[in-house]
Amino acid sequence: MPQSIQVFSRLIVLLLVCLYCMQSHADQSATKSAKTSDGWSQQETDESDIVIMTKQLVLHPAAEPQPALKYHLIPRGFDAMPGNAALYYLKAAGFLEQQGPRHSLSEFFSNAVKQAEAEGKTRDEMRPYVWLSTAPNDLPIDEVKAYLKFTNFQTGFLREAASRRHFDLNRNLKLIDDDMFGYLLPEIQNFRELARNQSLRCRVAIAEGRVDDAIEILGQLFAMARHIGSDDFLVSSLVGNSIASIAWNDALYLLQHAQAPNLYWAFAAMPTPLIDMEQAFDVEREFMHLQLKMLAEIDETPRSAGYWKDFVDRLLPKLRSLEVEFNLPTGDPNAIRATIEKFILDAYPSAKKYLVDEQKLKPEQVEKYPTAQAVFLAMVRFLDRWRDEYYKWTTLPYWQIRTNPAFVELEKRMQTEAQSAGLFAKPVQSWSPSFSVAVKNAQAGCERNIAMLRTIEAIRMYAAAHDSELPPSLEVLDVPAAVDPFTGNLLQYERKDDHAVLKGFPVPGMQHQLILRIAK
Repeated sequence: MPQSIQVFSRLIVLLLVCLYCMQSHADQSATKSAKTSDGWSQQETDESDIVIMTKQLVLHPAAEPQPALKYHLIPRGFDAMPGNAALYYLKAAGFLEQQGPRHSLSEFFSNAVKQAEAEGKTRDEMRPYVWLSTAPNDLPIDEVKAYLKFTNFQTGFLREAASRRHFDLNRNLKLIDDDMFGYLLPEIQNFRELARNQSLRCRVAIAEGRVDDAIEILGQLFAMARHIGSDDFLVSSLVGNSIASIAWNDALYLLQHAQAPNLYWAFAAMPTPLIDMEQAFDVEREFMHLQLKMLAEIDETPRSAGYWKDFVDRLLPKLRSLEVEFNLPTGDPNAIRATIEKFILDAYPSAKKYLVDEQKLKPEQVEKYPTAQAVFLAMVRFLDRWRDEYYKWTTLPYWQIRTNPAFVELEKRMQTEAQSAGLFAKPVQSWSPSFSVAVKNAQAGCERNIAMLRTIEAIRMYAAAHDSELPPSLEVLDVPAAVDPFTGNLLQYERKDDHAVLKGFPVPGMQHQLILRIAK
């Protein structure tokens, strides 16, 4: 079913919670000492808000390849092909005239649902979804390959997409006059399905010992994550992060294969950050102005009361998608108009005071403004100030802002100032962009996962040069260990008797740790 920005914006916090797990099956509930799928075990700690996810890895020593940059995951700038990757992803997801595969897949899912119902299984336990949480060596290979055969035509398109330099869905948001909150994103879920199919192809390749094929598919997954994550909306960025977490989980299986080459430099060469959210943050920063383009008319130039009456007439239709956010009555235009008119009258005194005291406008200038102009001007100035108070932090690495007092107290300060400013600030108070800054958590989680992969490969490289021994610390590695983007320091590492524990910094709700052993 097509999704809209309005729907996604209200689910954004739920998406972020799911992404804290940073693996393809992160939506499973945590219980004490419970086993989860895909080799991960989870353990609640005494701190009720932290669940430790643990995975056991058996590694084979592997020196760096010769030449050192023999392997790559995302095409280097010189190798990237000109062209738009989006075209190939849409071809792979759209099926075009592939009526045969459509019919076969429909029949497959119908039979799978019937079988699951007969056996009392949930959706996650039915084919093909259960395969997504199955280790490569435990997959029913023939069944999975028969399923993937339905969409074999995708592989060529996805190879072409991964090789392309840029991704652009030509949204042209500045030119859209329609309701931005109702902007449909029907392609997003299809891209997730593409990633799931690629994950199965990668795992089949690992199970069959086709290591080079697995590396190629893994690179295509990371490229897909980067491409889709660079789209205009934070929703797309979150989907890109989710796809990257699928690739991360597959990579943990690949790195345990006895014939897996060392991919340290391949991971080090990947773009940082992998999911570039700059465009999405820029769009999100301007989202209210895109939704209500007439806000650009609000400035210090005095205009007549008649002008502002017409302004309200043009504003009302645009508020229909913001009824919940702005606490407006629903479905009745007359009731909405009456609410807006009363709001303007009630907010006028505090708006005048704000313009004079905080915006430093001359009192005689403010007195000339019609009531509506004073209120709208104060509201837009307050919106723009606090919008930038939030979005300025998105320009910094997460480890620099995570514990900064000004960032930690940001929401509290905005609410306090809104309360002090008066009634005109209420709409801004209701539409807080705090979730946009929270998306930085997901981006940092993605970078943390890549840092863990790179550190694992540095450890395999060390073991190859030191009689299959684990390093006593990350400081003695022959190549630099990656830093944790949540702290700006090395990942947590502790050498035990016959194993080592590699941990990421605990984020709200989740901590990942890998138990590393060297194969005998």
